[in-house]
This record gives sequence, structure tokens and C-alpha cells, in this order.
Amino acid sequence: MKKIIIISVIAVTMTACTSSENANAAERKMEYAEFIDNPTEISFDEMEFDFGKVQDGEEVTHTFKFKNTGETQLVLLDVKATCGCTVPQDWPEYPIAPGETGEITVVFDSSGKVGNVRKNVTVEANTNPTTSMITLVGVVTE
Repeated sequence: MKKIIIISVIAVTMTACTSSENANAAERKMEYAEFIDNPTEISFDEMEFDFGKVQDGEEVTHTFKFKNTGETQLVLLDVKATCGCTVPQDWPEYPIAPGETGEITVVFDSSGKVGNVRKNVTVEANTNPTTSMITLVGVVTE
């Protein structure tokens, strides 16, 4: 019985987090709908960051820098990772003018991730294509 309750609590928590994230992205798409039909270009200083070797349990923080290289306003609609160990902590939630720059800070928690690691973060914006992938790679040792 305890197992069923624990599994239910975990499932509800995961669904609540996902629903909230999806709702925020949907709200941003509605708020910035005018920009979606007028795509621009984004250029990252680096698409992949190699953090080298870290001990199990260490956190890695990296800031990916980018520039609006297009001719219209750039709006990041959503920035998300595929697992809870990698979290985009800080990213611009306002339009970025052509020629201006921005940053996306990503934190990776290496706890329990011993071995080679490759963690992707998807950046959805009013670009063509609409998504870009930035990546953290490295090795977590015991």
C-alpha cells in the first residue's frame, strides 16, 4: 500500500511540474504571438560546453551566451531540459533587439550520474527552425 501511495505522489508531482511548465510556455506564446510570425536568427557563442570531470554530487553551472543576429526582435518562448538534473535557471523573458545579446544559465546536478554525461537543453524561440539545442557534456566520477 505504501508503494502505491508513494508512486501516486511522485506521479502527481511530476504531472504538476510539467503542466505548469507547459502552461508558462503557452502563455508566452500567446503574449508574444506577433513575434512568432516574424522569425529572426539566434547565434550562440557555443552550442556545447564540456565541463570536464566532476565528482558525483557536484553541481556544474554554465552560462551560454547568444546574440540576436536577425533583423527583428528575438523572443525566447521556452527553455527546458529533458530531466530534472539539468535546469535552465536564468534566461531572458523579454524581447531582445537585433544585434543585442543574452544569456542562458544552466545548472547540472551530477548526483547519481556517474559516467559520461550529455545533457541537452532545448531553446524555443521565434526563429527558423523554432528550436535550438545547447548541451553540457563531461564525466562524473565516484
